[in-house]
Formats: sequence, C-alpha cells, structure tokens
Amino acid sequence: MNILQRHLLREMLATLAMTVAVFVFVLLLGNVLREILLLLVHRQVSLASVLEAVGLLLPYVAPFALPMGLLTAALLVFGRFAADQELTAARASGLSLTHLVAPLLFLALVLSAVTVLLNAEWAPRSRTAYKALLVRIGLQMGQGILPERQYIHDFKGLVLYIGRIREARLEEVLVWRLDDQGRAEYKLRAEGGRLESAADSGGFRLELTDVVAARRTPEGWVPAGYARTLVYTLEPPASRPARAPKISEMTWRQLLEERRSREHQGIEATPVVVQLHQRVAFGFACFAFCLVGIPLGARLHRRETNVGVAVALVLVAIYFGFLLLANAWDTRPERYPHLLVWLPNFLFQGIGAYLLWRMDHAP
Repeated sequence: MNILQRHLLREMLATLAMTVAVFVFVLLLGNVLREILLLLVHRQVSLASVLEAVGLLLPYVAPFALPMGLLTAALLVFGRFAADQELTAARASGLSLTHLVAPLLFLALVLSAVTVLLNAEWAPRSRTAYKALLVRIGLQMGQGILPERQYIHDFKGLVLYIGRIREARLEEVLVWRLDDQGRAEYKLRAEGGRLESAADSGGFRLELTDVVAARRTPEGWVPAGYARTLVYTLEPPASRPARAPKISEMTWRQLLEERRSREHQGIEATPVVVQLHQRVAFGFACFAFCLVGIPLGARLHRRETNVGVAVALVLVAIYFGFLLLANAWDTRPERYPHLLVWLPNFLFQGIGAYLLWRMDHAP
C-alpha cells in the first residue's frame, strides 16, 4: 500500500466514522424518540431504560447505517479528492483510480461481511429484545395502558383518569365506578398510586393512596368516606397469547426452520425465501455503494457536503425502492421477488465498475 492509498484510507475511515455516527443517531432517534424518549422527558421512565433501549437498537440500526454511511463517505472523500486536483495529479503520475481504491474496496467487502452477520443473527435478536423491553416498561409502569390526561375506558366497570405519571408513580388519579347502565355511581380521587403487573392472574394491581370517595345522589355528588390505601385488581384490556416473531424478526436459523416447516406442510414459503435472500443481499450493499460512490464522487468535483449527501440519499432511495418492491411481491413467486433483492447490487456494482473503467481510460 503506497502513501496515497494510506492517505485515502485514513480519509475514508475518518469520514466513515462521522457519517455512520450521524445515520445511527438519526435512526435511533426515529425509533427511541417515537416510543420511549418522550416518556423520559416527562419522567415516566428512567434514563437507564432509555440507555438500555439504545443499546438494544444499535445492532438493529447498524446494518442500515453502515452502507449509507459508506456511500456518503465515498462521495465526500472523492469529491474533495477530485476538487483539490489530487486525482489529476495522481493520474499524471501514472496511478489509476482502480489501483488507488483497491484498499477501500477491500474495506467495503469486510464491512459487507459484518453487515451480513448483523442481519443474520444480531439485528433480529436485538429488535426482539427491544420490543420485550417496551412490553416490560408497559407492564411495570403502565405506559401502554394508562396514558396521562386521557379518559381510559379499557377496564370493565371503571373509567380512569390520570393527571401525571412520574416513573412508576401515578399522581392525581380519578376513578369512576359504573353501574349496570354504564353511569358513574362512585367517584374516587387519589393523590397518588402505583400500577403493577399481577403475575398470578396476568392482570394488574392498581394501588391508590389518600383516596377521597364520593357517591352520586339525585342532588349531586356527596362525600362517601376516606381511605389511606385502596387496591383494585384489574383484568388486562385484551388478554392474548405471546406473539410469535414476525419473519422480519427471525434469526437466520429460525428462518431456515420456518422454510422447512412450510415446505413440509406444502405451503408456499416465498416470504421466508425473500427474507433469507434479503439478509445477504442487503449486506453486500456496502460493497455496491462503495463501488458506485467512488467514481460518482470523483465526477462531481465538489467539496460541498450537501451535494454528496443529496446524491447519497437519491441512491439510497433507489436501492430501497427495489427492496420494498420485492417485499410487496413476496406472495407472488412467479415474479421471483427473492432475485429482485439482488438486482440493485448488480446494478450499482455494474455502473460503478463501468465508471471506474471509463475514468481510468479517459484521455
């Protein structure tokens, strides 16, 4: 490896670290912010739970961030390389672009292998663990069942209203007990409370503290007593068995077992086959993006970051368009959707190889 190759490799690694970090941040924000980060802002979950969620999501978002970051890094590095006339100087010295980028293409192959491993095993496991964490937070803290400042009609014979939820503690709780006609006959106001899962019954235990009761009369609400502590046992709004993992959440071994099981039953297993091919094909997006990004960046001759990012987003949109189409056709085996997932790889690699050849043989 000569000096110029080492220089390009260092530039690529530094830029790659930055772009991957940006994409990881955006993807994590899209998941965590939508689901539990807002609960942290309102102090409904602890910081430890949010950090645990981020750690579980990292293997899931990494296979998406790596190829996108590599494409963006290639466009930025070689855009600057050409704009600073370094590429012209290298070619004048008799060095071809293909020779210069050989270490970078090897790096892309290594990252492709890492992405395939992530897609095959770690990403689905981390996504399943993340969803289990959300369920655990919902059961232990009541977030999925007891939202703030909303009338809750999910429990038979009761209507609940919760002013605030602070971690596991409920504040300003109102409970209306309904009669057979669905009208409130008792009203309870509690200063605080706590919702816990009842492992023995599968329901929930609602403990209220400092409870003031009122009873409806023809003249209106009248005081009906005070209790230091009051406990309700609530049945879950909808009891359902544990959900089997979706195909997209299965590991490589689970997918193979699913395919064998479906084929043994004589059932079309095309969705499983599409998922198997997609796990591997998307891993090699790193190599395809790097191969097409290097000559495109060199042809742009631009130092501006926004141009490289814009081109990267367009290419990523085209790539994912093929994957979305393949998943839309996963019940149509006559259209060979499992082969369609490989098409963007072949397309980008072919275009990238042609552009590299043209740049090396241009007068």
